[in-house]
Amino acid sequence: MMLSCLSHVLLLLTFASITVPVSAVTTVQVKFNQAADLPCERKCSREAKWTLFSNRDDAVAQCNQTSCWSLKEGFKMSHDQYLEGNLTLTITAADYSKRNTYTCECDGTDINDLCLSIETMTSSIQINPGEDLQLDLHVSERVEVIYKGGDSADPHGEQICTVDRSSLNCTAEYTPTTSLNDTVLTLRGVNSTDRGNYTVRDTENNVDLHTYTVLVRGTYSVF
Repeated sequence: MMLSCLSHVLLLLTFASITVPVSAVTTVQVKFNQAADLPCERKCSREAKWTLFSNRDDAVAQCNQTSCWSLKEGFKMSHDQYLEGNLTLTITAADYSKRNTYTCECDGTDINDLCLSIETMTSSIQINPGEDLQLDLHVSERVEVIYKGGDSADPHGEQICTVDRSSLNCTAEYTPTTSLNDTVLTLRGVNSTDRGNYTVRDTENNVDLHTYTVLVRGTYSVF
């Protein structure tokens, strides 16, 4: 699973004596599925490449004096920019699989580390009583769904389901009416008591991925 920026900062703190300082890691935050540019500037005499911070042998894009090429789908560098000393890495559509810390390298020397972070998504859903509510979890590893009802006094809400890969576990109340298909969680036959906020949280990296505000038609919303 790709790690969040917080996870990489903690990794740097743990291994500070053999890695770059924590201050060298810059976070680039973008909206889900939008293009992201990771900047890096240095004039290279031979080659430049971007690798994963966690695996320096795993390059995603590379340039030399002749051309640039992508080593993984969704990553690219511009050769014209490279010749000018602009080594920016473009991620064409940022999704949760691309959350990671990337290292810019010029002629075998590390220039900087940048961490790609995705903003928490928010959605409003209106649904009729008796219909199914579908929530996209976006990832399939170690996520939880937190529900906060419209009349709840609990500011944190309650955990109703957890998912780890294809394993779904829900509370006794939700188990009979909840199912998982890939990364889509379905709550069957919602009613007025199901209105509220549903937050999908990545427990591996301790970040919120998506908050759904659900209004069941025919009920009064207090949000």
